[in-house]
Amino acid sequence: MGSLLLALPATVRAQAGQASSTVPVLSSGQMPSATPALSEAPPNVLTLGLTARAHYDDNALVGAVPRQWDMLYMVSPRIAFTETRPRLEWGLSYAPGVNFSQNLLHRNQFEQQFNGNFNWLVSPHGLLAAQEYYLVSTDPFSQLGGAVSPGPTVSPNQGPYIPNIRRTMTLSNALYSYRFSERTSAGIGGDFLLSKYDNTPRSGPTTALIQTQRSSGKAYVSHQISARNSIGAQYSIQDLRFPRWNARTTTNTILIFDQVNLSPTSSLTIYGGPDHTNTFNQVQLSLGFIIITIPVKAQQWSGAGGVIYHWTGNRVGVSLDFTRGVSDGGGLVGAVELNSGRADISWRLSKRWSLMTSAGGDSETLLATSNDRSLLTYRERVGLSQQITQKMAINWYYERLNQTGGFGNFPVGNHDFVGASLTYSLMRPIGR
Repeated sequence: MGSLLLALPATVRAQAGQASSTVPVLSSGQMPSATPALSEAPPNVLTLGLTARAHYDDNALVGAVPRQWDMLYMVSPRIAFTETRPRLEWGLSYAPGVNFSQNLLHRNQFEQQFNGNFNWLVSPHGLLAAQEYYLVSTDPFSQLGGAVSPGPTVSPNQGPYIPNIRRTMTLSNALYSYRFSERTSAGIGGDFLLSKYDNTPRSGPTTALIQTQRSSGKAYVSHQISARNSIGAQYSIQDLRFPRWNARTTTNTILIFDQVNLSPTSSLTIYGGPDHTNTFNQVQLSLGFIIITIPVKAQQWSGAGGVIYHWTGNRVGVSLDFTRGVSDGGGLVGAVELNSGRADISWRLSKRWSLMTSAGGDSETLLATSNDRSLLTYRERVGLSQQITQKMAINWYYERLNQTGGFGNFPVGNHDFVGASLTYSLMRPIGR
């Protein structure tokens, strides 16, 4: 993907930004940003940075009595590049890093994160958009995404919090859209997700978590019925595989969506419809953290859908989403019925101060079995950022995480997190 991005023609002329605005949020695979307008980075810039972070966890060794705390330290350089051309918008970022554990409850780990995305106006009516995400980390707070994050129907299940896990995740997403007329457009696309997990050497008995491979394709048609309102339909097929245990879940979904541009800076998307699931075998953690396969062959109908709201002002940015559908089990189990909601709010308090708050919850239940137990996850986070100088910023945050229920006897645990980071960034404009 990186080679493809570098090879794209950068001399073409038109307006990729205008064309991308005709693609429905649901189909784009991207989640709208909650960054206030005054905090957005310039469109053509090369950024070099270095971040040092300290992170306190009051329950670092899940299941231990009494609770054991730990401090994690991370140092990470970063290089990022964004450019907006008349017919092309694209960006790359790469951030390697090293994590250290004060009490040696977590393994020290070299980590890295890569993000790439582009919107290319191939013709006056055709737009090709793609994103690539890659993550290797033992930091549970490291998630796929950056300036552009995967949308709720594309992103993996990020609900379960499992400390001391080395995760390797790759997510590729692409969509080609064509505008047939002034009001009607259609498109086809797909994505591929690969999630791998190492063993957990210090969290009770050693266990290998469940690896996931997901492939999906989609096709949509959208019609603008008024200046602010568009309706449409999308068909998608998803193939979830857990190769080591010969388990597989295939889902066919039809979604009807309505996207309303409430104002030039806000939009609301509502979508819903039926999905049909075929399950062949299931995998889950059981007593003693042994991964077992449940021999099952089942079909079921259920409902899928969600809501996406986005608003961006000069000093405030809001992003809300809720989604229901079939997803992976985040390393704990196989395919699950997932209900997930998120709320992110950012305030630009002054020229130097910003406040960020977020809250979310997830409920997941194993598919196609008599096991009706669910894992419930709730989290609230507040962060305060100060721009000390033009090139240096410091951030403080606190987060509370509650996990209840679960699968088998996996020790979920609750956590209080406190952290701070210091970032030095150097930006240089490029191009015109």
